[in-house]
Amino acid sequence: MSEEKMSNRHLLVVDDEISICEIVSAFLGKNGYTVYQAQSGEQAIEILKEKEIDLVLSDIKMPGMTGVELLKWIKEYNSFLPVIITTGFPTLDTAIEALKLGAYDYLTKPFHLEEINEKVNRALQTRQLEEDNLLFSKLVSLHEVTKVLSSTHNLEQLNERFLDYSVKISRSNGGALFFSDSSQQLRIALTTPEPFDMTFWQLPAFITASQWAVYNGEPIIIEVGKTAIPEGMPKLPEFIQSYIVFPLKTPKRILGALNLVRAQNSISFSNVDLEIINVLASQASISIENARLYQNIRENYLKTISGFALAVEAKDKYTHGHSENVMKYTVILAQQLGLSPNDIEQIKYAGLLHDIGKIGVDEAILNKPGKLTLEEFEQIKKHPELGSRILANVPFFESLIPLIRHHHEYYNGEGYPDGLANEQIPFGARILSVADSFEAMTSNRPYRKAMSHDTAYEIIKKGKNSQFDPYIVDAFIEVMKAWKK
Repeated sequence: MSEEKMSNRHLLVVDDEISICEIVSAFLGKNGYTVYQAQSGEQAIEILKEKEIDLVLSDIKMPGMTGVELLKWIKEYNSFLPVIITTGFPTLDTAIEALKLGAYDYLTKPFHLEEINEKVNRALQTRQLEEDNLLFSKLVSLHEVTKVLSSTHNLEQLNERFLDYSVKISRSNGGALFFSDSSQQLRIALTTPEPFDMTFWQLPAFITASQWAVYNGEPIIIEVGKTAIPEGMPKLPEFIQSYIVFPLKTPKRILGALNLVRAQNSISFSNVDLEIINVLASQASISIENARLYQNIRENYLKTISGFALAVEAKDKYTHGHSENVMKYTVILAQQLGLSPNDIEQIKYAGLLHDIGKIGVDEAILNKPGKLTLEEFEQIKKHPELGSRILANVPFFESLIPLIRHHHEYYNGEGYPDGLANEQIPFGARILSVADSFEAMTSNRPYRKAMSHDTAYEIIKKGKNSQFDPYIVDAFIEVMKAWKK
């Protein structure tokens, strides 16, 4: 270990014999360490809570709390903190017990001061190696985490992952995300479960600290008993030991704040914790901003494309509201079939946009009151392919294209445009096919009046295994009958 690192190390010598404390402390002080003294286990605990200690040298036999009891407490408080046990009454059983409990080494009195220095130096080198390994493992974890965060554009999912990773990596007891809304008011967006839930984070201390961090663009770090609470900030709850707030910043603006706490009797946040979380917060802020931009652009595209869909229906007074009804039925059916939220969202938009290709079909054909000629029907049959081409250059709707292109395929392979059959047809397109047919049959058309729901159910049943997937038909009729009650 370098002299610079050694001089920054803080040691605690614990012994009820004041003379031994002073001799050992003076010797270690001359070797470049900062040394604190305690004459009891209880006093040692108070110092450990207030100071950043790198190694403890403790007598094993003391009045009140023994060295073994102190060792147990230290290992629960901070398992990385090395402890060297000393005693003037050595026994093999005592040595074995201390080592089993996590003591780094064992010294018997009287001891040579050089022997103490050697063992202290070796223990600190071991701790440095453990800290380096911990930092390396956290950096590896951080690398994996940032890859995961940058892989999703789902804002809700991104926020949940970010908070969860922040709490786990920093070994916090609880956390919360605050974001600025459109009026620049800071609001709680997400919290951990009880007891560190929404109610907890609404306390004035956390609101004030988050506002300060966002306004100043700087983190706040409070160690109870070690750092002063900023002026004007309400006191933290008594059971909180450590509290940090990181502003969530991008190069252009501040989005909000990440809050993390550790409860009493926990170790303080280390410099490694602060550095790792600072990097994570910076990376997550960029991912959150990108996800918001993606969402905004996607919504704008959807509004534009939806406008086209409405324009199609405006060409045909009889199909007004058709796409919205199909969308409604597909969502109800998709939920009945247990699809994931993401799949339900995809099929929802596919339902809204499934007939967008009709914008390229002659209005006279769409509104013809009589039976279509073969040539006219061939024009109508082009709308699924045309719709998929309209959306082909919009990245946000890439996943909708197979559903829109194939919603007129038949389960027996006799549909269009590609003659797909059975499992070749995308599952979402099979759902869309049933919902689209039902809505068309139960709506007025230029060539006929709307059918009753029961009549439409019977026609759809007859289409099982020919036009429709039988599994989807059964699920659709079941959910629709229950929904219409």
